[in-house]
Amino acid sequence: MATTEVLIIGGGVMGSSIAYHLARQGRDVLVVERAEVATKPAASWASAGGVRRQGRHPAEAALAREALARWPALERELDAMTLFRQQGNLLVAENDTEAEQLVTFVREQQAMGFSDVRWLDRGEVRALVPGTGAQVTAGSYSPADGQADPAWTTRAFATAAQRHGATYWTQTECHALLAERGRVVGARTTRGDVQAQTAELAAGAWSDALASTVGLRLPIQMHALQMIRSTSAPQMLRPVVSAVARALSLKQLHDGAFLLGGGWPGDVTPDRRGYILKSQSIEGNWAAACAILPAVGQQRVERAWCGLEAMSADGIPFIGFAPEIDNLVLAVGFTGHGFALAPAVCRAVADLLAGQAVPDLEGLSPSRMSTVRFE
Repeated sequence: MATTEVLIIGGGVMGSSIAYHLARQGRDVLVVERAEVATKPAASWASAGGVRRQGRHPAEAALAREALARWPALERELDAMTLFRQQGNLLVAENDTEAEQLVTFVREQQAMGFSDVRWLDRGEVRALVPGTGAQVTAGSYSPADGQADPAWTTRAFATAAQRHGATYWTQTECHALLAERGRVVGARTTRGDVQAQTAELAAGAWSDALASTVGLRLPIQMHALQMIRSTSAPQMLRPVVSAVARALSLKQLHDGAFLLGGGWPGDVTPDRRGYILKSQSIEGNWAAACAILPAVGQQRVERAWCGLEAMSADGIPFIGFAPEIDNLVLAVGFTGHGFALAPAVCRAVADLLAGQAVPDLEGLSPSRMSTVRFE
C-alpha cells in the first residue's frame, strides 16, 4: 500500500494549486488525477479563464482580493506561462433602470474592499470599449481584473508542485475514499490503495460521488457549461465584458479570437464523463455577444464545447474540513467561477492543514452543508 501525508484527489486548478503550496512547505503530497492534468471535459480545461473580483459573493471577497494581488506575479512565481492579462472587467447596463442598479452595485463592490471599482457613463463605456451596442447606457468597471488561460495555469501549478516534490498519479481513477471509525484514512484507486494522514477532495464535478463513499452528501450538482470560440479578429476588446440582464462573458484572446461564455447549458451524458452541446445555447450565447459588441457578428463560430462543473446549491464553494468525518478537507462546488480564486484558496487550505485559523474561509465552511439544499 502506498502511503502519503496528504492525498489530493483531483489534479485540476484547485488540486494542483493546493499541491504546489503544500509541497513548497516540504509536505509529502500525492495527487491522484483520473485523466491528464487539465484535459477534456474537466472545468480546468474548459473554463473561461476570467480573473475577477466584482460580482463576488461577500463570503469570497477576501479570497478574491488576495488572489488578484498574486496573479500579476504568478508566472514568475511558478516559472511558467499563465497568459494572465490585467485589462479589467466591465459589467454593462442596457437601459436606465439597469444603470441605476449599477450605481448600487458599485457601492456594494467598494464596501467589500474593491475600492477601484467605478461607475461609467455611456461615453466612458464607449471610450473603454469602442463599438458597443447603441443600447448600452452605463457600466461598472473593475480595472484590476483580467483573464488568464485555465489549462496553462493549471499545468503551471502542477509542474511547480512536482518540482517541489509532489507526486502525481495521472490516468488513475479514484473509486472510493477509505474510512475507519469515522475518519478518512486513504483511498482506493486503479493503482491500488493509498494510505494518507489527510485527504483533500478537489475532484470538481465528480466530488459528490466520491464523498458518498464515506456517507457524505455534498449539495453540488454536475452541470455542462458551454464555451464558444470565434474566428480571429483584429484586437479591439481589452476588458472582459458581461451584461446585467444577459447570460454573457465576452473576452478577446491574445490571438484575436473572441471567447464567449456566461453559463449557457449543454447536457451531461448519462455516464457523467462527457457532454452534448445544445444548438439553442450556441445561438443564444452568440446573439447575446453580438448585441453587446456587434463586431462579434462579423466573425463565425470556430468551435464550441462544454466543461463539467460542480454547481453548489447556494452558489459558493465549500472549503474546509468536512463535517461528521475526520481527516477530510473539501475544496468543491466552485460553481463556474473558482479559477480566479485558486492562488488564494491554495494558501488558505495549506494554512488550514497547518492548524492555523483561517478567517477568510469562515463564510465558505462545509459546516453549512446541513442547511443548504437545491430547490
